[in-house]
Amino acid sequence: MKEINSDGICPVVLLEIYREWKSLKEGEEEDVIIRTPWEASVQALEKWCNETGNIFLSYEKQGNKIVIRLKLKK
Repeated sequence: MKEINSDGICPVVLLEIYREWKSLKEGEEEDVIIRTPWEASVQALEKWCNETGNIFLSYEKQGNKIVIRLKLKK
């Protein structure tokens, strides 16, 4: 399981997830946990998952961070 902790703005979070996804080989899957203060990341990552065939598993607020769980699939 990959963990990404990002204090960067929403596009930075998306770029980090995209890089992780692109690093997967065909047929691979990886669970990812993202911690970010940017609530807009939730909607952006849900949309991205729908467009790319990845799976948006869940999100929850923990203190001042949003914790997002994804399953990346190649």
